[in-house]
Amino acid sequence: MKEIIAANLIRYRKSLGLSQEQLAEQAGVTRQSINNYENAKTLPDSKILSVLASVLGITLDDLLRSQGEGLPNFRFRAHVTFDKNAQFAAQVLRMLQTYNALEQAVGDPPYTPESTPCHQVEGNEKRIQAIAALFRHRLGLGDAPIANLFQSVEEIGLKVLRSSVPVKGFFGLSACSDIEGAFVLVNTHSITVERQLFTLAHEIGHLIFHRVEYQDTLIEEGTKEEEKARDKVANYFAGHLLVPQAEFERIYAQTKDIVKLKRHFRVSYQVVLNRLAEMGIIDFAKEKAKICAIYKKQHDGASLQNSMELPPALVAEDYPENEHYEFLIWQSLKLGKISEMKAAELLNLTVEKLRVRRQENEVYAVA
Repeated sequence: MKEIIAANLIRYRKSLGLSQEQLAEQAGVTRQSINNYENAKTLPDSKILSVLASVLGITLDDLLRSQGEGLPNFRFRAHVTFDKNAQFAAQVLRMLQTYNALEQAVGDPPYTPESTPCHQVEGNEKRIQAIAALFRHRLGLGDAPIANLFQSVEEIGLKVLRSSVPVKGFFGLSACSDIEGAFVLVNTHSITVERQLFTLAHEIGHLIFHRVEYQDTLIEEGTKEEEKARDKVANYFAGHLLVPQAEFERIYAQTKDIVKLKRHFRVSYQVVLNRLAEMGIIDFAKEKAKICAIYKKQHDGASLQNSMELPPALVAEDYPENEHYEFLIWQSLKLGKISEMKAAELLNLTVEKLRVRRQENEVYAVA
């Protein structure tokens, strides 16, 4: 146990960029004590362990867990090197572990998309489009715009969590298990709803086409060229999942207005531009520059950043976060699988507020 705690202290401390002296000061112990803990010479008592975990932004379980332990059935795919962000890797594992436990508690069957390898778009366009159409069929959709992709995929059993993760350049990740199903985490931190929806579709693409690339750890694999090719496949799939080709052509014949097209399909204006560029109708860079110039003129010199959406943007209130996850919590509580205290913790409520909400749910429930 001393060796496990020692390794974790070093990993989580370095992830935060703290020196032994800084960690010691914040934890209220001496630097020599930290040095002894990290060299497995002495074992911190339970009180100090709790303090250290709090300072490092992790749980006590994270500090006591050996690296690689946790969810052995799940494999991950991520475009960020998480070995330099150990706290976030631990947070993702906790999220997935909790979701999986809740799902099992209420008896919800898991779901994993069927895997079919594809590593480049060129020469596979029709195939990727066909698979996107099949997935829409699996969701019970035709060619109409998807009202809410989050709800649609959760209804077939895909685990989805949306969370504010202040990691620069991170949009989302996915994990899969042949036994426990698939999981997608979508970042909401200063990210538009349009981009969140695209991220979900993008990660589903990776789950379908790149299952063999998933690893046991949250560490980026492969060369930059290979990663770019895989991302291109996932992007192409996402675009055609959100906007079916035949329907896009039909609506485009009725209107060439980018705003109307993006509003109709509930996607980003950049998704529309990408589709038009794929069809050889526009030059993406030139058309985007034109739109940015118009936006700047209409908004007193303000720039349309890549992280922004051309108005009118989708409204976050129309896409409530983690509805199915919260449903699983309430169901687990109702079935007696978790305590009120645990449910309150997961819902970020006080026990008193949870009891009020629970009472309201029972009052307004349909008999």
